[in-house]
Amino acid sequence: MRVPATLHQHVEWFEDPSRYPVRWDLVFSSRTLLALVASFAGVGILYIAQRVLRDKHWPRLPFLPLMAIGAPTLLAVQSAIPLVYSGVQPVLLAPQMRLGAPVGLLLGVVEVLIGFSFITGILDRLAAVVLALLVLLGFFLFQPLDVLAQFHWIGVGLVVYAIGRQAVEAEKPRRPPRWPPVQVAPETAVVGLRVLTGIAIMAPALGEKIWNPGIAMAFLHDHPGFNFPHAFLGMGWMTDERFALTAGIFELAIGAMLISGLLTRVVIIAMWLPFNATVPFLPPQELLYHLPFFAIMYFLLVHGANLAPKGEHEPMRSLIRR
Repeated sequence: MRVPATLHQHVEWFEDPSRYPVRWDLVFSSRTLLALVASFAGVGILYIAQRVLRDKHWPRLPFLPLMAIGAPTLLAVQSAIPLVYSGVQPVLLAPQMRLGAPVGLLLGVVEVLIGFSFITGILDRLAAVVLALLVLLGFFLFQPLDVLAQFHWIGVGLVVYAIGRQAVEAEKPRRPPRWPPVQVAPETAVVGLRVLTGIAIMAPALGEKIWNPGIAMAFLHDHPGFNFPHAFLGMGWMTDERFALTAGIFELAIGAMLISGLLTRVVIIAMWLPFNATVPFLPPQELLYHLPFFAIMYFLLVHGANLAPKGEHEPMRSLIRR
């Protein structure tokens, strides 16, 4: 029997969201209060730990500088794959955001072209701007929480715009452009990627679990092994509703901690198992649409909350040159 380790983050990818609308009456409820308390507690613990360690980039693992080489390209290319797939469906950046003709055909072509640009590096700055505009366009077509769950795409666009698809290292971005005249510092782009990804994690925690227990329980009904404490550990008190709420609280807290910028590498390491554990147990689109998240996690792991301070990567660069 399959034994997944957590509830799937994006339940709407596998359940029909039209059958389970968000329960806005739960916004001011004990469920929301519990989630807020857990989020504040998580951020508080990170704050104390960072004060004790006196290093926001802890842990400084010796192999991270080597991993940082090529990280901008990895981020762009892994993000391009679901973009191309979304364009041929057509959906707007995520499976639940389906597009009808003729708008779907037009936006689908745009998504494919953005993906092509991110793979090749041709006109990647323009493609990054168009990608951000596509996300914002979603507010006119879909529910707000569904669009907020796509904000990581804007973060990816920021990094590609500021650093460049062809940049070998984030600390060595492309030359400033003549057009468009707007410049974004690499440090600002990395902060934007982190904050916007935190928002993208928090949105489905609210819209698919904390404020929408119906769709989460429908998913668990179809995939009973995902409630592993109940199914495999004999915890009869861990009902599907409680498990869904627990998963939502965890995801909301992770998003808040990522936004805080406190010990970002520790937060990324904590995310690794929940984000990867469901991949073997669900259809291929689970892996496909998580590729940008995996690339973002990789990028933030090697660079930390903004960019690793100058000099951290120099010893490894010197070793490589030798």
